[in-house]
Amino acid sequence: MKILITGGAGFIGSHLTDKLVSLGHDVHVFDDLSNGSLMNLEQSMDKIGFTEYDVTKPINVNNWKWGKLDMIYHLACFPRSQSFNDPQRCLDVNVKSMINMIELARATKAKIIFSSNSGIYDTSKLPITEKSPDNPKTPYDLNKLTSEKYLKLYNEAYNIPYTIFRFATVYGPRQKTGENWKPVIIEFIEKLSKGIAPTIYWDGEQTRDFIYVSDIVDNLLLGGTNYAPKGPIILATGTETSINQLYKIISNKLGVSIAPIKGEKALGDIQRMKYINHKYARISVRMGIDKILKEMNII
Repeated sequence: MKILITGGAGFIGSHLTDKLVSLGHDVHVFDDLSNGSLMNLEQSMDKIGFTEYDVTKPINVNNWKWGKLDMIYHLACFPRSQSFNDPQRCLDVNVKSMINMIELARATKAKIIFSSNSGIYDTSKLPITEKSPDNPKTPYDLNKLTSEKYLKLYNEAYNIPYTIFRFATVYGPRQKTGENWKPVIIEFIEKLSKGIAPTIYWDGEQTRDFIYVSDIVDNLLLGGTNYAPKGPIILATGTETSINQLYKIISNKLGVSIAPIKGEKALGDIQRMKYINHKYARISVRMGIDKILKEMNII
């Protein structure tokens, strides 16, 4: 199949790219490299097409030179943690880009598989299921929900096929930290392995559902099939882990004992996340922290 991946040089996108290439698909990647890296695509770069592209820019579908597409995996996004700091860029990346991809899908007859966010749900009543009401808490959540509604609208108007996945907290190799991206597992590993105290925000008793990147990729592949439901489909393990518990797990694996720095609650933070998966989702619940430590040559 001929497949376009937006954000394909990023953390999840590069794993998906490698998998699709290994299965023999014809893959093209759009990425502006604001967070992604060509290093993530090292093993597939000579087998794919790559365009450094900002997906907020409209695509001239009349000059589209790549022909018919079978699927568009729309993974490019602006980070949730920065969405209050730059709501305009968040809107552009997380909504305008969806409109651009929908118009491309119309022109090329492609199906869209969209990476949304489980934080959209109302988390005041647990566990969360796909029937739980929505209650966005950040511009990022609101923009992801808006993009979902655009997909549904265009499906009704033009019969554009789609599948929406709402991800829990994804982790794994190639995930990076930075000023705008602070995934907690990698942040803890990088700092604790260097003898630096990480920051635990709020009281550390807030919980997350940590899902390994390979489990996400497995389900994204299923999303490309004809029998995949439209969704939204929750991708989570169903297991709650508090930030304090996570800190102890990683500290024990690294054999260190460093007291964390205490930070204030982040705007839009969620106290608990506990999900029940759709029967469609294929989750193996890999324990991937050891794999990350080996990848980073720490153990």
